[in-house]
Amino acid sequence: MKVLLCVFGILILGALALGVASCGAPPAPPSQSLPTPKVAVEKLTEGFAFAVKMAFLPDGRLLVTEKATGRVRLVNADFSLQPEPVVDVAVNYLKERGLMGIAAHPNVAQNGYVYIYYMASATDQDSDQPDDIDDIRIARFQLNDAPATLKTLISLTARPGPYHNGGCIRFGPDGKLYVSQGELNRNVNLNSQLKGSTRGKLLRYNDDGSMPADNPLGAEQPAYLLGLRNAFGFAFDPANPQRVFVSDNGPSGHDRLSAALPGENLGWPLIWGYADAWYERPLAWFLGRRYRAPLWESFEERPVPTAVHVLADNRYGADMAGRVLMSTFNAGRILQFQLAPKTRSAAVAMGTFLEGYPTIVDLQIGPDGNLYVLTIQALYRVKPVGA
Repeated sequence: MKVLLCVFGILILGALALGVASCGAPPAPPSQSLPTPKVAVEKLTEGFAFAVKMAFLPDGRLLVTEKATGRVRLVNADFSLQPEPVVDVAVNYLKERGLMGIAAHPNVAQNGYVYIYYMASATDQDSDQPDDIDDIRIARFQLNDAPATLKTLISLTARPGPYHNGGCIRFGPDGKLYVSQGELNRNVNLNSQLKGSTRGKLLRYNDDGSMPADNPLGAEQPAYLLGLRNAFGFAFDPANPQRVFVSDNGPSGHDRLSAALPGENLGWPLIWGYADAWYERPLAWFLGRRYRAPLWESFEERPVPTAVHVLADNRYGADMAGRVLMSTFNAGRILQFQLAPKTRSAAVAMGTFLEGYPTIVDLQIGPDGNLYVLTIQALYRVKPVGA
């Protein structure tokens, strides 16, 4: 694919010559200077069958999705795992398909609403067959219903797949539902750049599945951000509720962490990382002021970023408030990023927050203020030591 982009860059190079001259250098990678905080890690729950995402409830209980079983599991307040699932949906679990994201409504204590993101099987049973796929569904159920009844609010295309489905969902500070959809294994097309396609976007909806009138690209466009490849995690900035930090998985490396505002473009597939290749700089100019360079990229390494979280306080050490955490599946590490204090649009330093826990899929702050780490098999709590 890089060869195709090279050809495209050559074709437009002449037309963009003047723009290239004014195109600034790509940002410098953040320095590896942040110390690892002293923490104590405790395993709380195990026995999940490929867990993917989690959502805390106000009473301290926790909901966890399982990729291939289609089950939403309930972890009690004492961290024991409830034997029976809360919900069990028929999923297509081929490759990266399955039951993915989960989010509790901001008023879940009153309305009981919980939302899930999954690839629906075309049969009444879980399947790993390529063609046993209906669509990607964002569905809602009420937690206290027995048995729970699903209501599909949003239907997205699931084809071609089976890779790059995205699947993180969460409510933003504005009460809207945000959804990351991948570009569905079609690296050679421009779906991530097309406003009329939901693929390769961070999407924004009302809690009933309708589109907000104030979406950045218009009331009929669900896109909040463009130019994603396969985002497994995102989080909002407490310093600016419109800013989103997004992790994105690249092709054979070039994984990214980005910060973007409504309507901005993260560049995929035209730009893979820092726009440091000779043909990427004119493409960055071509995308214009809406293009947003990443805070960090992995270059040739393949850590596989997953969840993103912004620390709200200094529980884990001095000057930790506002730092961005990003977990990595392959590396088994949580990275931390310190941002430029005024703009928070550039990473000035980074380091390891925690390591030695392979297959991390999610990060959440619990009701007790501590960080909780979910791997595909177990749940951990991270407590500060001496802070």
